[in-house]
Amino acid sequence: MKLNFKNLPISNLPYEDVTLCKQMMLRLYENVPYLAELPKIDPNDNVIYRTVENIPGITYKDKKLIIEDCYSSSFIKCAQELDQVFNSDDENKLDAYSSSSPFWELYTEMLKRIQPKYTVIRLLGAYSFAEAVFNVSTSTMLREKAYRKYIIQAIGVKALWFINKIKSLSPETKVILLFEEQQLYKFGSLKRNHEDITKDTIVSLFTKIFQKIQKAGGLIGVQSFEKCNWQLVLDSNVDLISFDAYNNPNSLNIISDRLGTFLAKGGYINWGIVPANNEKTIRSMNVDTAYKLFTKAIEDLSAEGISLDLLLRNSTVSVQDNLVNIPLLFAEKALMIESQLGKKIPASSRL
Repeated sequence: MKLNFKNLPISNLPYEDVTLCKQMMLRLYENVPYLAELPKIDPNDNVIYRTVENIPGITYKDKKLIIEDCYSSSFIKCAQELDQVFNSDDENKLDAYSSSSPFWELYTEMLKRIQPKYTVIRLLGAYSFAEAVFNVSTSTMLREKAYRKYIIQAIGVKALWFINKIKSLSPETKVILLFEEQQLYKFGSLKRNHEDITKDTIVSLFTKIFQKIQKAGGLIGVQSFEKCNWQLVLDSNVDLISFDAYNNPNSLNIISDRLGTFLAKGGYINWGIVPANNEKTIRSMNVDTAYKLFTKAIEDLSAEGISLDLLLRNSTVSVQDNLVNIPLLFAEKALMIESQLGKKIPASSRL
C-alpha cells in the first residue's frame, strides 16, 4: 500500500451546514474525501449507529445498543439472515444493510466527480462493538460463539455495502475502513475476569472481518486513542493503525520490533498529533509546534531501531480526537494545521 496523502481524516465535525462541510473537504481532503459524521445535524450520525443501522437483531435506542439473547428464536433467525448475506456472492443482497448520513449525497457527488484513489469510512470496531452492546442475558458477548459470529458478520456486511456502493460510483477508489476501537484498552481486565477469552479470541475476531473486507478490495485501519495492546491489532493483518500521538507519543515504542516488520510490509502509522481536546489547546497551536511534536515522537520511535526514512514514508497525521464539541472556528483551525503539517513532513531524513 502506498498512500497518496499525508493527512488522514478521522474526526466527527461540528458543522450544522453540509455545504460548509463540503467546502472544507474540497479544500483539505480532495485526495481522500471521507464520509464525515455530522452529529449536530443528526444526533444519530455517529460510528455506532452507522455500523448497526439496518442490521437485524439489534436495537439502537437512547444511544444504547440492545441485542436479544443468542439462544432466542428471533436472534437465531436474524443470525441466519446475516449468515446468508455474508457468504453470498450476490452484491444486491447488501442493499438491505445500508447506512444513512446527512452528508451522503454531497459525499457521493464528490466521489463521482473527483474519482479519488482513496476514501475513508469510519465504523465501530469488533471489540468495541461487543463492549457497547447490552444483551438481555447480561452475559459477556465475547464468551458466546454465536455472538462472536454475529459481530463478524454484522460488521462485515456493513463494510461490504460501503465498498460496493463506493465502487459503483468510483470504480478505482480504494476504501479504507477505519475501525474505531476506543474500548480495546479494556481487554486486559476482560481477560483477567474471563480466562476463556484469550488473545487468540480477539485476533481471530479481527482477522475474520479483515480478511473478508480485504478480499473485497478494501483496506483496514484500526484507531484507538486510548493506550491498548496494539499487538492484538498487528497480528490481525491490519493495513494502518491510528493512535493518540499528542497525549501518548511513545506508546508504540515498546513494540518497535513488531512495528518495524509491519511498516516494512507496507503498513502505515497515523499519528494523531494535532490536539483537538479543547479550544484553549488548539488556540495556542500552530503548524511549527505540531511539527516539533511529530519530529520528536518519530525520532524517539526510530531510536528503537526502525529506519527513520521508513517511518517518514509510511506515516500520516491527523487531529488527536473528535471535533464535534469544539467551536467551528477552532475545529477548522485544527484541520488546517493538520493539512499544513502533512505538507511539511519530508519524504526522507536526508531532506
